[in-house]
Amino acid sequence: MKKLFCVVLIILMLCSLVACGGEEDKGTADNQTPSSSVSQNQPMEKESASASAPAASESVQSADGIDVDLTKLSSTMVYSEVYNMLYTPDDYIGKTVKMKGAFAYYEDPETKEQYFACIIADAMACCSQGLDFIPTDEYTYPDDYPELNAEITVTGTFEIYEKNGIQYCRLANAAIES
Repeated sequence: MKKLFCVVLIILMLCSLVACGGEEDKGTADNQTPSSSVSQNQPMEKESASASAPAASESVQSADGIDVDLTKLSSTMVYSEVYNMLYTPDDYIGKTVKMKGAFAYYEDPETKEQYFACIIADAMACCSQGLDFIPTDEYTYPDDYPELNAEITVTGTFEIYEKNGIQYCRLANAAIES
């Protein structure tokens, strides 16, 4: 069952890459015209580079101690930022992340290890991505948790861990709000 969970998680990640990827490369080449001068294109390139830079690379922390607050972004930007977190996790290690999504739970029947996740759908609700989280010790399942698929807000520290030779991302010491 553990292998099945890993396979399903990998398939979800691959589906999100296939279903939603590839548009970025196509848009930049098609929008340029041969008559455009280099000086006209430079300001736009600078603007798009600064707009596409990951929010986590900036070391600006909000007043409440959140480094990456996904709750303030549009659904498209949240999905993009979570994708970026999974694709370039080293940029986010140690950052405090706040996210809102659907609560998911899985217990490995062999090891009895529990997995908790906050799942985020993209704007079209065709693709889902999410992050595992490890709650603080004050939570006991199922007493202190919402119902499955209920909307939750999770705040925790982004980290990478390895299991069976595979690297995964998660939020550690997570606080859950319903």
